[in-house]
Amino acid sequence: MKKTILILILFILLSLLFYVIFEFLNTSKKIFVFNSNLVEIFKIDDSKAILFLGKMGGSHYGAENTDAMFVIYIKNNKIFIIHIPRDLIVRINNDFYKINSLYSFKKLNELLYEVSNFTGLKVKKYVVVDSYIVKKIVDLLGGLEVELKYPVTDAVSGYTLYPGKHKLNGEWVDFVIRSRYYPDGDFTRMKNQFIIIKSLKENLQKTSIENLFRIFNFIVGAKSHFETNLDYKEMIELIRLVSKIKNEDIKEIWIGYDKNIWIDGTFNIKINSHYAPAYGLYPQNGVGEYSTIREKIKKEIAKEH
Repeated sequence: MKKTILILILFILLSLLFYVIFEFLNTSKKIFVFNSNLVEIFKIDDSKAILFLGKMGGSHYGAENTDAMFVIYIKNNKIFIIHIPRDLIVRINNDFYKINSLYSFKKLNELLYEVSNFTGLKVKKYVVVDSYIVKKIVDLLGGLEVELKYPVTDAVSGYTLYPGKHKLNGEWVDFVIRSRYYPDGDFTRMKNQFIIIKSLKENLQKTSIENLFRIFNFIVGAKSHFETNLDYKEMIELIRLVSKIKNEDIKEIWIGYDKNIWIDGTFNIKINSHYAPAYGLYPQNGVGEYSTIREKIKKEIAKEH
């Protein structure tokens, strides 16, 4: 009798264990899809919109994921930096991806379409750089002087770069723009990236003509570390336009971590050739429904003119 009771108790415990494991492995939320392909474009003819993508580079896992994503929009002697959340879930055909993986999946056209849909701007041009390019340019400039507003912590060692003024070399700049060890993760990292972008532009304006040629020659010679569909004429025109704009006329546009805007959590998303649970987020009204976000971006741009 006692043996039967023990076997029954063991059976119940094992059943509970298997139930807990099953629930743990199947906690991914269901993704709600907005069924519309409407893109509301408000692009103005004399504007320029270019997608900038930053990846780690190299041969390790995830090296081709573009974890820094923003659109540079130039209008009336102002630069607007429009951030794209790296964890944004997008739907292509019947598959779900995080937007930062589209470049690695060689889905550039789909990425440009999604970014256009997100921003409301016709984004056709792009620039991709890896961390080697960024670090080298920073070092050629003699480092960047920045004022950090948030502590930057290494998730592994716990080492923290505290708020305040710092002179950063290429390695430290890479550390700042890659770190997302914050309560709201990537959203604070976007703010840090904006601080670096402004400092980088300011230092490029201050450096000598000789050093600018040195930097340009370096970039041209480091073809394996960047990719763009801008031709040389367009690149020179972009540099000319950007160089004319004052730092105070660089405006940041980003849609923060707001539960009224985003749904986030763990979802089944395509990674490499298979689906796996991963963190992601998408608008409240469903994947691909950016009307609220486009309206916010449009208002931010309009109030500067």
